[in-house]
Amino acid sequence: MSGIGSTIAFAQQSQRPFSIPDEIGLTYFGGAEGMGARDAVEGGAVRFSPDGGYFAVHTGRGRPDVNRVEESLRFYRTQDILAFVRHSDASQTPSFAWVVTFSDKEGSIINEWRWLADSSGVAFVEHTAGGNQRLMLADIRKKTLEPLTSAAETVGKFDIRDRQHYVYTAINPVAEEHKVRTEPQAAAMAGTGHSVFDLLSPGHSRFRSGRGYYLWAVVRGRRFEVMHDGAPLIPEDVMGGLYLAMSPDGSSLVTTLQIPKAPASWERLYPPPYASSPYRIRAEQPASHYVRIDLQTGVVQALTDAPTSNDGGWFSYISPDWSRDGRAILLPGTFLSSTVPSQPCIAVLDLSSKTNTCVEPLKRPTETGWEKGSQTIQNARFVGGDKRRVTLLISKPGESSYSTVEYELIADGTWEVAEQHKGMSSGGHGGLAVTVKQGLNDPPQLVAANRQTSRVIWNPNPQLKTMEFTKVHVETWKDREGRDWIAGLYLPTDYKAGQRYPLVIQTHGFNESEFTPSGVYSTAFAARALAAVGIAVLQVREPCAIAMTTEGPCALSGYEAVANKLISEGLADPEKIGIVGFSRTCFYVMETLSKNSLHFKAASITDGQMITYLQYMLTIGYVENSIPQQFDSVIGAPPFGAGLQEWLKRSPGFNLDKITAPLLVVAAGRPLSLLFMWEPYAALHYLRKPVDLILLNTNEHILTNPALRMASQGGTVDWFRFWLQDYEDPEPGKKEQYVRWRELRKMQTENDAKDKAAKEPAPVN
Repeated sequence: MSGIGSTIAFAQQSQRPFSIPDEIGLTYFGGAEGMGARDAVEGGAVRFSPDGGYFAVHTGRGRPDVNRVEESLRFYRTQDILAFVRHSDASQTPSFAWVVTFSDKEGSIINEWRWLADSSGVAFVEHTAGGNQRLMLADIRKKTLEPLTSAAETVGKFDIRDRQHYVYTAINPVAEEHKVRTEPQAAAMAGTGHSVFDLLSPGHSRFRSGRGYYLWAVVRGRRFEVMHDGAPLIPEDVMGGLYLAMSPDGSSLVTTLQIPKAPASWERLYPPPYASSPYRIRAEQPASHYVRIDLQTGVVQALTDAPTSNDGGWFSYISPDWSRDGRAILLPGTFLSSTVPSQPCIAVLDLSSKTNTCVEPLKRPTETGWEKGSQTIQNARFVGGDKRRVTLLISKPGESSYSTVEYELIADGTWEVAEQHKGMSSGGHGGLAVTVKQGLNDPPQLVAANRQTSRVIWNPNPQLKTMEFTKVHVETWKDREGRDWIAGLYLPTDYKAGQRYPLVIQTHGFNESEFTPSGVYSTAFAARALAAVGIAVLQVREPCAIAMTTEGPCALSGYEAVANKLISEGLADPEKIGIVGFSRTCFYVMETLSKNSLHFKAASITDGQMITYLQYMLTIGYVENSIPQQFDSVIGAPPFGAGLQEWLKRSPGFNLDKITAPLLVVAAGRPLSLLFMWEPYAALHYLRKPVDLILLNTNEHILTNPALRMASQGGTVDWFRFWLQDYEDPEPGKKEQYVRWRELRKMQTENDAKDKAAKEPAPVN
């Protein structure tokens, strides 16, 4: 850990410590914090117009002063930025040509934005104040905003060519209104076939599976609902990944449609990536396939006579793409019709010859992880619309960086690599490239460059010059099974070599190339704010294979290994270690608390899966039972008959009596998230173990609302300062929480005394 005591001083006078409100107010490229990865897959936070005349930049921030989320699209003239870069003596940074800004109480406001083919503007889905979503057009030439759908509709997915040709899915407002009006009036209703989520909260946006989104089209300016054989078309992908891709002439659409019952042969011909995978095609169960829909007639044409890769457990969340001449379609994750068992690939369908060719097979995860050379394809597109050239954006498991590979169709009808390089293909025009430059210790800035030089166009967070940060270091280690682990180590601002500090382990990922003050997500995590008050934080990227029996033990092994490493190096205080779980890693934390040899002083879990019996039962009937089937794979059996014995041994829910650390349980949304998070709270409370339950009044999973982020991230800081530093914030509004926590401390002291007495040998007479 050489250089571990160095400090980032953004200015000589930097003295003010970094806090949660400071983090909430930061401007991020790619939208509200935690949403940047969405833009990375869809093309980045910076996108040039097709003619290169403009580029648009997507940003977002929280506004604690008004308790709002704010997102913007800034439009720059390419020529203005080119002139600025060429003339290094120009001191005045060029201004944007136009900016559109939206704000709302919470949520991602500007979604799935893209340029129109004629470069006249940008279309996007706007999250409205009323909770709906509408399709909007920002016209760069007129500098006007125009709604393309009504505020009463809730738009799901869309694709657009120009203002006269676009398609979108939307909830039928008439049908929804009728459902809401009539169902509560009925004396009884059938619950068979529905999930608990459907029955307790019909239409709940966070738990919708996609049903009820009807397909609409605008062709030559005429709007109509797309029908097939007299009935509305409802695009749906059983395992997610639904996208719409409109043909260049606006006459047809490529999407996925559900097959109510998969042919028995599909189960044999299109196997999952590994034998125990819970995600697989099952005979007589729903599946989906790629189709081409004639928008005027509603005629549906199957494109592959095979299922999508997602249905078989080979996940690919990428939109299809058309060649510019409309004669070829790129299908970014599909099986191809076969008479022998096969694996899926990125495929190109030539409409003229009616042939499918495989550009790149999807790599196979195994029972214990990923096979050698494995990769995840994050994006796939025709290069410049050329049907003979395809570019893939690729990431490796356990790595945060990207690489770009370009393929070319050769004479024998196969695809070969023509070019490859590290990083994403940056957008540009006329020798100008515009990128977001950032690093683990470097806040993001907008940078323009040509072959000779580069210059900062915009620093969105100048306020950071008044704050002080310690440098985040990359920490690596191996667990007892020899797996390689990596994390970011956030040292206390007042770090002194040789002094031990409280340590909080934050789970669920780490990106060594991004500036992430929270650590990874804006829910529960608060790395730099904790470091500012004297607590070391380790933000961990887990190399654990999902939905396998090794997943929980892998996490436990890695956390134990790094905690022992930092204790042996004299950094971490072995009596003051905490751990934070969110979403999937709630399971990792519960596994670690109930089965490890480390002494954790405190822990927290927020809104996530824990692989418990109650969660299993609650998710039966939801999303085709994919969650219970996944839990079966993690435990190794379903919780019935002989399989229940495996659950008694392996599920954290049946081992809550072994937990000794005070636990903060946080639910996001009522009643559904509360039900999902109830089991550990109820059991520990009944067992008279220190546990606190917090309900966040939101439907968000990744929080954006400033007040809710303060409650969540600020609550993390308060909880761990209380248990690891014996500190109470004197703010009057927090008085009640400390009254509860002091009672929990008394309970903990009593339990510790009982445990100690139980371990002492009986007196010898």
